[in-house]
Amino acid sequence: WRGRRYRVQRRHRPYPYTVKPRQQAMKHMAGYTLLEMVIVLAVMALATAMVAPASYRMIGTWREAGEVEQVMAELAALSTKARVQGRELRLLPGEGEALAKLVELPEGWQLELDQPLHVGANGACTGARGTLQTLRQTLSFDIAPPFCKVQIVAPEGS
Repeated sequence: WRGRRYRVQRRHRPYPYTVKPRQQAMKHMAGYTLLEMVIVLAVMALATAMVAPASYRMIGTWREAGEVEQVMAELAALSTKARVQGRELRLLPGEGEALAKLVELPEGWQLELDQPLHVGANGACTGARGTLQTLRQTLSFDIAPPFCKVQIVAPEGS
């Protein structure tokens, strides 16, 4: 009687096709473990922490470069302003307030002329030289006659 019961059980579970319970559990398991996810997040946070400060500096530099271009464009537009207003403009060194009325500067910036600038009612101007001091740098520029073309002068030694 016992032998018969054992044979019946073996017939229902043939040996070559059976899967052990542990293999079956491993076969259906998919995805990542929590430890793997934590390690990936830690590596990503470390990479971000290394890159973020340089990125913020670069964005600030780009923003300042755009503002410098805008100020230089406003200086170049002085001849157009004189033509439109039909009157001459005279700007002397040390008259930062008069220059600030004509050229809008970002907060904390200073614009000084080293030579007098005369812009006639017809838009023609005399040459001048000046400096623009931003929060990060000091730039020298030339205003070339007769059309007030503004060029930034490269610092000495570069």
